[in-house]
Amino acid sequence: MNTRKTLLAASLLAASALAHADYTFTDVSFNQLNWSDSTLEKTQAAPFGAKRNFQYLEAEGGMGRSWGDVYGFFDLENWNRNDKEMPAGDRRYTTKVVARFNITDIGGVPVKLYTHVYDTRGYNFFDQNRVLGLGTDLSFGKVWFKPFLGMHQELKYGTGAHRNGWMTGYVAGFDFTAFGQPFSMTQWHETEFGRSNYFVGVAQPNGVVNKRTGQNGAVSLWWNATKSFTAGVQYRYAVNKLGIAGNENAMIYTAKYNF
Repeated sequence: MNTRKTLLAASLLAASALAHADYTFTDVSFNQLNWSDSTLEKTQAAPFGAKRNFQYLEAEGGMGRSWGDVYGFFDLENWNRNDKEMPAGDRRYTTKVVARFNITDIGGVPVKLYTHVYDTRGYNFFDQNRVLGLGTDLSFGKVWFKPFLGMHQELKYGTGAHRNGWMTGYVAGFDFTAFGQPFSMTQWHETEFGRSNYFVGVAQPNGVVNKRTGQNGAVSLWWNATKSFTAGVQYRYAVNKLGIAGNENAMIYTAKYNF
């Protein structure tokens, strides 16, 4: 089964289970991503990894049951243009599926089998990350925290599939009320370490350097205006990731319709 069929099968499996879940959520959103001026300037001068501001449409959903939980999204980036002559402006398709399966409970702390597949592709480009490991769920009052650690495999255009060290990270968040309105804050973060020689190269304006560790994530503030509508602002960051050495950052502005 090829990659595209595998991702489709995983998405259909998740969707078919939604109707019988203990909790579910689905939404669609419009998003505008604006890189910082320093990121744009630095990446345009690099031999690869150029960045440009762009819009993307997203559909996402999740479910939880007694056996575990599933989350996934599909993004259509640069939906309003398709500039094949400019790699930073080509239309891209991004899918992520995360599944966590309950294994046991140790002292009241659940232990879960953690899996995720992240796939992004465009004109003359694709990159797929696969992670298999362990995770858990922790909560402290209104704060929830879901960390993981796993083996990392990467399939990339021009290199094939290879073991790429390890990945650790988390998703976290909490709900609160301010000015009489419901808000929430969330964060996702990933750290890659022990990268293989196939994937250590990241660009800088004067060439390419090798970095064994990379950071990737976002911090978000959401205004849950109504049951159906959510507005959000996200601070997107990366360090020695997304093809570029050093720091990169952006702001993402989101309008979301919840089903």
